Formats: sequence, C-alpha cells, structure tokens
Amino acid sequence: MRQSEFVYPVQTKDMQKDNRDPRVQVSELLKGDKRLKGESYDDYKTRLKVEKQLTKDYLRGYIIEN
Repeated sequence: MRQSEFVYPVQTKDMQKDNRDPRVQVSELLKGDKRLKGESYDDYKTRLKVEKQLTKDYLRGYIIEN
C-alpha cells in the first residue's frame, strides 16, 4: 500500500482565535482545465496534474490543535 506524502496543516490556537485557515489559498493558483495560449501539450498535462493534486490536498482539510 502506498504511503501518502500529504502532511495535514495544523490550525494553532492563535489561528483559532483569529479564525484563520492554515491552508494555502488554492483558487489564486488554479488556471483551469483549458490549455493556455502558447502552452505546450506537455506543460498543459503537467499543470493539470499539479492543479488536481493541489485541489485534492486542499479538500482533505486540516487538523485543529487542542
């Protein structure tokens, strides 16, 4: 069985007070699933793979410190 390389972000007590999310804001990084102007096919496939993984990691959530 393959071990996941994902490391859950932790929301510290200080972050809880301010109601801050420890995850990276993914929406600013995503370009969408259409091929960008001047983008090679290999770059397009690589970008899609990375964006898909970013989205999966974001949706896994985070751990809240007790």
